[in-house]
Order: sequence, then structure tokens, then C-alpha cells
Amino acid sequence: MSRNVEIKAKVQNLDETVRRAVEISGKQPTILKQHDIFYESPNGRLKMRSVEENGVAHTELIWYDRSDVAGPKLSNFNKFDVPSEVLDALKLSLQSSMGVKGEVKKTRTLVLHGQTRIHIDRVDGLGDFMELEVCLSPEETPEHGEKIAHEIRELLAVPETDLLTGAYMDMLKA
Repeated sequence: MSRNVEIKAKVQNLDETVRRAVEISGKQPTILKQHDIFYESPNGRLKMRSVEENGVAHTELIWYDRSDVAGPKLSNFNKFDVPSEVLDALKLSLQSSMGVKGEVKKTRTLVLHGQTRIHIDRVDGLGDFMELEVCLSPEETPEHGEKIAHEIRELLAVPETDLLTGAYMDMLKA
């Protein structure tokens, strides 16, 4: 199972946050169109994510579990690339067996910085957000990831008061 430490926050100025992320990393961003279908999972969260990048699409099934607290939080997750030839059957099976909780559509600006994925998201129906995912190696502690996440959040000039607890799906359902 993979692990990362995550921080999610409201963004006051999307363009400025992207500019800072590019400045911090020295890398150009990647623009992704994402469509997540969340299922009524009895444990953690389960979503089918369709991603389009430069006109090329792929789909993955992602299960994850993390607490709903503001600030850094450990997330355990598994990802599975869904072959296109089984996509429709898998969607139907998941919908039939678990039910659909809801959908989230967003445009994600992805900037890679060391072991951190900086996501700057424009979420349909919600607004602009920033999410940091500090990928942990098996020997790294969550505390190490938290330290990195706080440092990057500060470099992005995102105040602690803008930190969020839940997922976009939770916010859309509220």
C-alpha cells in the first residue's frame, strides 16, 4: 500500500498560486482534466478517475483512506489502471453493487517538486483549491511528510486559516 501526507486548502488567487508553485519547483505545470466518480464505499473512499492530458485519456480506480482533519494528514491508498476494454463493465459493476455517491469535475494544474505533487484545482461548483501530496517512501515517517507539506504551504503563501478538512466530494454534498 502506498502512503502520502496531504494538505488541502482554499486558494484565494489561482494564478498567483500557480506562479509560486512554478517558481518553487523550477518546472512547468501540466494541465489535467479530471472527472471522478465516487462510490458508496464501506471502508475509506473509492473513486473512478478519468484523466485527460494533452488530448490523451486514461482511467484509474483509486481507493484511499485518510482522516478529515485540517492540516497535514496521512493517506493510505491503492491505484489500479483500468484497461479501456473493461471500463464500462467495471463502472456498471461498481454502480450496481455499491451505488454512486457523486461526481467531481475539475481542471488540475500539476507541478512536481521533489517528492511532492502540488495540485492547484479549479473544481466545478466549488471554486479554487490547492492540494499537496508528499509521497512517502516505506522508511519515511508521516512527521517527515508533514514538515515538507508545511514548508511548501508557506512558500505558496497559503495561510493555515484556509486549510480544509474533507474531500471535494464532501464539500459538494454539504
